[in-house]
This record gives sequence, C-alpha cells and structure tokens, in this order.
Amino acid sequence: QSDAFVPAGGRPNTIDIHNYKQFLNDDGSPSSPLIVEGANLFITPEARQALYDSAGVMIVKDSSANKCGVICSSYEIAAAMLLSEDEFFEHKDEIVNDVLVKLRQLALMEAELLFREFENYKGSLPSMSENVSKSINKAKDSLIVALDSLSDEEKEDFMPLIRAHLPRSLADLSFERMHDRVPEQYIKNAMASALASKLVYNEGTKFVDSQPNERLAQVSLQYLRNEKEVARLLKALDDSDILDSEKRRIRKLLETGGARTALMF
Repeated sequence: QSDAFVPAGGRPNTIDIHNYKQFLNDDGSPSSPLIVEGANLFITPEARQALYDSAGVMIVKDSSANKCGVICSSYEIAAAMLLSEDEFFEHKDEIVNDVLVKLRQLALMEAELLFREFENYKGSLPSMSENVSKSINKAKDSLIVALDSLSDEEKEDFMPLIRAHLPRSLADLSFERMHDRVPEQYIKNAMASALASKLVYNEGTKFVDSQPNERLAQVSLQYLRNEKEVARLLKALDDSDILDSEKRRIRKLLETGGARTALMF
C-alpha cells in the first residue's frame, strides 16, 4: 500500500492486461491510487486503461513523467556545442543548479496542463498525456515549414524563445555564440519547438487542435506577436496612475487571456 507508486526501472510491459489485477486489493481498490511511470513502457496501454476503468487509478504516462529526461539531454547537447570543456567545468555547479530549476519549472507546467485537461475533459490521464504530445508536435511541424518562408531578420524575433528555454547560466555564458556554433536547422527546430510548447501549455490542447492545419502556423506566429504587445501594455500599466487594485485586476486579465483574445482582432 502506498500513496503513490513510482516505478523507475524494470522490464517494459511489467504490468499488462493479464496481471494488472494483482495491483488491486481484494476489494478491488488500488494498492496505490497514483502511478507515475518513471520507467518507460512499464505499463501496457491496455493495462493503463483497465486500471483506470476498474479502480480509478491515476497514471501519469511515461511520456509526461520522463519528459524532463529528454529536455535534460537537449541541454547536454546545447552545452557541448556552446561551451568549451574548460568553461563547462568552471561553471558546472551553477549550470547544474540552473538546469534543475528549469526542469522543475517545466515539470510543473506539464503537470498543471495534464491535470487541468483531465478535470475539464473526459478521458484518462494517459490519453491526456498523448494529446499534449500530439498537439505540440502538430504545432511544431507547421511552424518548421512556416519558418522557411521568413527572412533571417524575422527569425531573430524567435531567438528570445530559445534563450528563455535555456538554463540561465548557460544562456548568460554563451547565447551570443548560438549562430556561430549551432547548426541553423537545429536552431530552427528549437524555435518551432519552443513556440509550439508555449502555445500548448498556455492555451491547452483543445485550442491547438481546433486550428485548421493550414492556419496553425499563422496563429502561432501571431500569438507570439500578441505576447509582445501584452508585455508592452503591462509596462504602460505599471507606469500609469491607475489605482493599484485596478492595476492588479487589469494585469491578471492581460496575462491570462490577452494574447489569445487578441487573435480575434
């Protein structure tokens, strides 16, 4: 019995449709109400659904539970391209600490979106996790194509997205070297991935999925422009003489839905 079961190793398909009932107590209640799949493919898709249908087990699927592992690998690749070996070891402790800060932030974003969508829409947590991945990939694929039509000057507007995604110390040390040391295709993919992720985590999978494929890239690009306009308005708000109580209300409205609402104008 436990509050949460976190398998972080083991063979793939350890829990399957034939043995999933062994995870349940004699009365049919789960031995743990929450499973976080730290190990890839630990539970088969059929067993995930059966555990949810028969006992209401909440399962955070491997693709969500392990997403920070993939992101950490991308930081390793970025550091290898942007820093010399001596630079890395000189700043290693700071970089590692900043990586952990960034991973916690990204894990929280994943969890908040996952459980928000679970509360708002029908389906199991694993299906929500799959929807998140599909929506990000859908937006990313559209953006990669769209970025090819932009000038180099226009693409520079996306570089702050990459900087914001990097751990702070790594960005401070090496961001100015990005174009000299990183292949342009890698940069383009990073731009598309960063903007696609921003759109999905801010607005949810249903918003992205509701966009026609031929308009998704255009909507994503306009969303980024709207965010910059919202930032400008927030600065003007801070400099205004409006009562603080009203400022807080206006700020909340702008930050919550400003970029999305502006897409309708």
